[in-house]
Amino acid sequence: MTGRRLRGDEGSATTELVIIAPAFLFMILLTVQLALYFHAISVASAAAQEGAHDASLLGATTEQGEQTARDLIADLAPRLLSGVAVHGGRVDGNDRVRMTVRGDVAQIVTIPGVDLGIAVNETAETPVEQFRPAAGVAVP
Repeated sequence: MTGRRLRGDEGSATTELVIIAPAFLFMILLTVQLALYFHAISVASAAAQEGAHDASLLGATTEQGEQTARDLIADLAPRLLSGVAVHGGRVDGNDRVRMTVRGDVAQIVTIPGVDLGIAVNETAETPVEQFRPAAGVAVP
């Protein structure tokens, strides 16, 4: 038995490919964009944690922690995050340090007339390191 072709069926595979290929490529690019977004969250969170840790050390300032966060972002993902803003400060009566990292994620998917505006905002908080003598021990 041989398959019968309907008249006018020539070229249908090409037509289907032309319709499906752009949608398939768009889905692949969206998947990559989503992966970049989650990676940017990870980098921003690590920078906020590292900056808060450095700012919480005995004798350190929040400016040192902010610089540490900026340096970490520059080392890990210099082109992933743009417009990075790092803000650190003392909270709870100077007992804790809070570090916030904000930035815009690089976009690989461009839709004409639509700005995706994908941004990350991560915050880390840690207690300030303080010297406390052991109970019953005199401090010289």
